[in-house]
Parts: sequence; structure tokens; C-alpha cells
Amino acid sequence: MDAVISWVINLLLVIPSFFILIMVTPALKHFVTVGLIIGIAGFGWMVMGQVVRGQARSLRQRDFVRAARYMGISTSEIIRRHIIPNMASLLIIDATLGVVAAVLSETALSYFGFGIQPPATSIGTLLANNTQAATTQPWMFLSPAVVLVVLLFGVSLVGEAFRDALDPTSGAARD
Repeated sequence: MDAVISWVINLLLVIPSFFILIMVTPALKHFVTVGLIIGIAGFGWMVMGQVVRGQARSLRQRDFVRAARYMGISTSEIIRRHIIPNMASLLIIDATLGVVAAVLSETALSYFGFGIQPPATSIGTLLANNTQAATTQPWMFLSPAVVLVVLLFGVSLVGEAFRDALDPTSGAARD
């Protein structure tokens, strides 16, 4: 089963997701937002899947997991008590990076005209609509650009705060 899952993830990783989203979104005229969410999420989980799989395989060989197995603890209980808490920091960091990547993907698709279209508003459409005015009225272009940077920085800070709060071995928890 592990080999099949790994093969499927590797197969999906070679698919050019950005170009598939470019081709699919025009067909979803009334459901572009929902289609983008599903498409970006559908293509965004694969790297995280590989990382989680590798970390879980590594933790599976640790002494505390072997000891729990010898004590007769069920697999689901081992996952709940040992594997997930030891992967929490990695999962939070990876989820934060996934949110940042999803926001950037939506912004890029909307900027190039394949994502959310007017009258709906997106940071990408705001950037695209104000690109011409960047030299004469820079505030029209810089405002959505600053919002994008602040949003991504804020998401990163929230992810870092969650990691520090939930991971006892992180730097802030030790201080």
C-alpha cells in the first residue's frame, strides 16, 4: 500500500498543476472561486504528503514506538499518542507554507487573467488592473502589493506562533 501511495504522489508531482489550472478555470465561468480552491488544494497536498510519509516512516523506527508496539498498544493509539505529537511542528510549518503557496498561486492566476475575474476582487486582479498605473500613480499598484506581502508575512507569523505554542522543543517554549 505504501508503494502505491508513493507512486501516485510521485505521478501527481510531475503534472504541471499551474497549466492545468489555467486550462480548467475558463470552463468554470460561474464557479471559478470554488474551482480554484479545489484545484489549488488538489495539487498542493502532494509535497506535504511526501514529507509526512517520510517523517512517519522515520518515527516508526524509533524506540518509543517499538516499545508501545511491544506493550500491545493499537496502531491508531500509537499514531495518536506518539506519531502526530512528534510531527506537529513539521505539520504546522508545512501547512503554513501551503497556505502561503495557495495565496501566491491564486494571486498569480488572477494576475494573468485565469483566476478570479471582475467584478469579484482578488489581489491578483488588483495588481493586474493597476500595472499600467505603476509608474504614474504608484500607490495604486503598491497598495495591493503591500497587502499581499503583509498577508503572507502575517500567515507566516501565525504559523510560527502555533508551532511555538504546540511544540515543547521549539525555541520560544524553552525560553
